[in-house]
Amino acid sequence: MTLDILIMTLGALVALLPFMGFPIAWDNIILVVLGLLTIMLGIVVRRRGLGLRTRRTTTFVESAPPIASHDTSATQ
Repeated sequence: MTLDILIMTLGALVALLPFMGFPIAWDNIILVVLGLLTIMLGIVVRRRGLGLRTRRTTTFVESAPPIASHDTSATQ
């Protein structure tokens, strides 16, 4: 299971939790735990995304010499 699917599943559980019939104290504890898990997984996904961007970036530099200007007024 990918992290994206796991985050969506946690979101669905958070949305359905009030309708599951747990006592209010349990609801609060479960919501805090699911929220913390969602935050941690979000951080992991963001770090992986940032790491991929920095690793896959390449810089190209042209090696051709600069083109000289053809100023004819200086030679006359």
